[in-house]
Amino acid sequence: MLAAAVVAAPYVGRAVPVPDADLSPAQVVAAVESSAAVEHSGYVESDGAIQVPQADTFEGIATLLGERNRVRVYWRGADDWRVDRVRATGETDIFHRPEGTLRWVYESGNATVTRAAPVRLPDTSDVLPGQLARRVLDGATASELSALAPRRVAGLEAVGVRLRPSDAQASIDRADVWADPDTGLPLRVDVYAAGETRPSLSSRYADVDLTAPAASTTSFDPPPGTDVRFDETIDVADASNTFAPYRAPDELAGLQAREGRPELPTRAVGVYGRGPTVLLFIPLRGRAAEPLREQLARTPGVRETASGTGVDLGPLSILVTPERRRGSGFLLAGTVTPQTLDRAAAEVADLRARFS
Repeated sequence: MLAAAVVAAPYVGRAVPVPDADLSPAQVVAAVESSAAVEHSGYVESDGAIQVPQADTFEGIATLLGERNRVRVYWRGADDWRVDRVRATGETDIFHRPEGTLRWVYESGNATVTRAAPVRLPDTSDVLPGQLARRVLDGATASELSALAPRRVAGLEAVGVRLRPSDAQASIDRADVWADPDTGLPLRVDVYAAGETRPSLSSRYADVDLTAPAASTTSFDPPPGTDVRFDETIDVADASNTFAPYRAPDELAGLQAREGRPELPTRAVGVYGRGPTVLLFIPLRGRAAEPLREQLARTPGVRETASGTGVDLGPLSILVTPERRRGSGFLLAGTVTPQTLDRAAAEVADLRARFS
């Protein structure tokens, strides 16, 4: 969905130093794409205007995409980082390593360990400027890019690039990215839905330190009384990818499946499109599909069609296909047009008939 977060991050190499700020849009994009290894720490603020329904399937996403979030970042590399979402009542910290992720909730004292997953729903890390920028610019062509005037972000003079996706299925009008010219680290990202003058999602560093955080900051030291447990799956996307009894199609609604990390292949869940144009396909058992249909049906502006029950929330469209055996169905969602979701629903009708 937005935050282009539903797809596992592709492999990225070490950052390539940028010689100066006189860069073409394509050079800015290349620098951004190489920035995942840039060590840094800082404080991020994100603002979302996408009112995702409060459903168990989307637990946490409504806050992530529909409110202001304040996040501390400690980044030692793509496979060694920590992000803390700070709230008035406490915080939730995510520690990431190649083998998996640990989530610690301050208020409850609970820590949950999950293995590395090839696909998942968005979490706090996906609204960081770096993660968001690298994904929305992934696959961008030269004709879709234009230069933006430099602007000062977190005390640094940042170079800018604008992406206007050319995909007919896209619901995103443009994404504006500003990055540090010396490292390529994205410092600010604004994503606009078609027809909107205010960002649907904005993320920027309020302050940033371009030195390596200490290794101890990204290691979890359980406070006394912490309850540490292991969870086999992260969320509904990971669970469906692990247990659903078939393979997602290679193409859906005219969009090609995205390539993930070779060591973490997707299977039953499909992620399609490029850059900010993302279509997510998740098979749902009845115990997940039925309450989600009911929640969507209560959402203002709901669409009840032959394709299923759907809502359109700015750049984000969500649809659950009609009920089949024991309430099962498919969740189709993403930053695509409603017509794209309807087309996708028609194409997976034969899969619906076989799903149990």
